[in-house]
Order: sequence, then C-alpha cells, then structure tokens
Amino acid sequence: MPGPLDGINILEFTQIIAAPFGGMLLSDMGANVIKVEPVEGEPWRLHSQFLPKESRTYMGLNRGKKSLPLNLKDPRAVDILKKLVKTIDVVIINARPDVPKNLGIDYETLSTINPHIIYCDNTAFGRKGPDSHRPGYDIVVQAVSGLLAADNKITDGVPQQVSATAVADYGTGIAIAWSICAALFSRERTGKGQKIDTTLLGTALAMQGSFFELDDYTKQTRLDFLEDISTLRKAGIPYETLLKQQQDLSGASSGNTAAFRIYYTTYETSNGVIALGCLSDHLRKKAADAIGLQDPRFDDAYNPESPEMIERIASLQKVAKRKMSSKTTEEWLSIFDIAGVPAGPVRFVQELLDDDQVIANEMVVELEHSLAGKLRMVGPMVQMSETPLKAQSASPALGEHTCEILQNLGYTSKAIEDLKRNRVTY
Repeated sequence: MPGPLDGINILEFTQIIAAPFGGMLLSDMGANVIKVEPVEGEPWRLHSQFLPKESRTYMGLNRGKKSLPLNLKDPRAVDILKKLVKTIDVVIINARPDVPKNLGIDYETLSTINPHIIYCDNTAFGRKGPDSHRPGYDIVVQAVSGLLAADNKITDGVPQQVSATAVADYGTGIAIAWSICAALFSRERTGKGQKIDTTLLGTALAMQGSFFELDDYTKQTRLDFLEDISTLRKAGIPYETLLKQQQDLSGASSGNTAAFRIYYTTYETSNGVIALGCLSDHLRKKAADAIGLQDPRFDDAYNPESPEMIERIASLQKVAKRKMSSKTTEEWLSIFDIAGVPAGPVRFVQELLDDDQVIANEMVVELEHSLAGKLRMVGPMVQMSETPLKAQSASPALGEHTCEILQNLGYTSKAIEDLKRNRVTY
C-alpha cells in the first residue's frame, strides 16, 4: 500500500539537522524528496567521513532522498531549478535569512513559477525582529531560549548543553513535517499554496511549559526577578549566583515538586542504573512502598512544620540510594512491574538495535547503501494501518540521482555530461 504522501514531490535546500530531518520524515510517508546540495556535498555529509563524502551524521538524516548537487550561483543551475519547481509540491529550505533571495530560491520567486507550492522556510530566530539576521545552531538557541539555563548543568561556573541530542533541531524537524502535512491538507481544500515559517527559537520555547505568566499571580514576581538579575549582571556577579536567584523564583512557584524528586530520578543499582518516573502522589506512594521507604508525607499525621518530619524527609534520599544499590536492575524492574511503578534501565543507544521491545514494534529497518553496503537504523517514527510508512531507501551518495532527475526534465546525456564537466552539477 502507498504511504499517505505518495505522489507528493518535495525539493529540499537543506543542511545539518532540523530541515533534513523534517524532509526525511516526509520521505517515510511516501513523498519523493529531491535534495539539492552544493557540488562538493552539504556540510553534514563531509563531517567525520568514514568513506569519501559519506558520514554517519548525513546518513542518519537523509534516507529516502535523491541527491541533486547544483552550483546555485551558475545560471545553468537556475535554469534546472526553474524547470524542476514546476513539478514540485513542497520546498523546504534552511539557510541564513539573506541567502534564499540572493540565490533566487525565495518564496516570492518560486511561487511565481508555481503558485501551488508549499514553501517551508526554517530559520533560527524568524525573519522579523532584531535577531532575524543572525545564523543560529542548536546550542545557541538553547542559550537564548532559556532551555540551557533551565537544565541547571554547570561546569566551571557556566551552563552546559541540555544533552548530546540537538533538541531544538530535532523538535523543529518534527514541526516542519507536521506543518507541511497541514498545509498540503489545506491545499486539498482550497487549491492554494502557502509559505510556512518554522524557527528553532519557536520550537525551543514551545518545549517549555513554564513559558507563560498570570497577571494576577506571577507577573510581579517575574518583574522583580528581572530587576534583580539586571542589577546582578551589571555588578558582574558570577552566573551560578544568577542561577540560584532564578531557582529560588522557580521553587517559589513550583510548590512541592522538588521535594518529591527522589521518585523522579536515577539510582545506581548493584549492576547498573535505573530511572524512576513518578509524577503523582499515587505513583510516589507505590514507589515508596516498593523501595521500603518510610516517607512521612504519606501519613495522615504528617506535619510539614515538625522538625522531626523535616529531618526524616531530608534523610530519605540517602536511604533510597542505599536500598536501591542493594539489588540488581533486573530485580528492581520486577519489583516495580508488580507494584505498577514507572521505571526503566539506563541503556546506551547501541544496545537498542537488538532490543526485544524495539524489534517487536518494528522500529529498526535494514537498508542497502549504494557505497557503504547494508545498514540498520531507526525506522519511521509512527505507524499507520491503511497508509503505512516506509523507509524508502538509504541516504543517497552525492549525485547518485543527477542523471535520473535531469533526464526526466528533458536533458540529454551529452548535456548532462557538459553540466558535470563544468561543475554545474556532480
């Protein structure tokens, strides 16, 4: 059965993570995706190469696509694009804000050629405002959006990346695919194409549920905090002191959540590490009973002002660590399964290619790369019963589909060879 986007043609001008990931998700849905790259290959293809012009970073984000290298500064490449755009449903681009117009691949230019195209323009900060001219990568957006500070990871006095995963980039890739699907649905109803703006900043803000304020409850507290932070910054106070100020504010508004952190954390067992994820009192009580903790907060006689109670609660984390280290991860998982406590072992991603749960749910696919041979990787991230998703192919070698694409546009073999010889394409 064909995928939900079977028959949809997509043209990508993308590189690095966010937009290539979005295009790959659409390919899994059955779309025909043509990726336009520089003649030398996009930067992620050239990052940590294990074969000439092949890297794991590129292969993991570009499966199912066709590669068309073009020198977009050459008028002959522009002629190719003008012919190609007439056959295209969707254009995806992520570039510095000034690049699309300079190259003649902006929405205004391409929609004149094909008024029905859906054009997704991904930038770091958006096309308006004082930062619109700036390029931005995941760590920069983590910094300016509050994500980085919210994680509270400090090394040598400064905050660190949220994780090794580019959360703003990958989240934006999902937003790209999601919004394009919605725009295609709208086009089915109205016949109209449109422009979509996605941003790393918008994604990073959307991931933070605390990004709001209540005029009657939290606004003044936030304004007071901003005044304090401004004063401390002008005085050259170290970042860790600023963070403490912010944490004090967050603690005042988050109620008792931090006090129950012992039920939403990781513990070392006798042979590994296990994570607990209890976000309700009902689950916390189950976890306390399963571990064997005497948590006074679950007693009817609990008095939060009692010095004895405060001391007992303060000692709970040490007790929990000691108890958790007395059994294996497998023993604790069995105990928590019986008790109905959300828990799981801490694993390395390399272990998951052979994981029974991953395999049972068909989350791994096997593909054949034209240069690198057989590969196994994560497959489509959702499943659909009537229009199933499919990893159509491995990532393309640079220029693997140049001849096929240009021949479909009417170019002769001789013309294609001339374009290659003159470095218009590869």
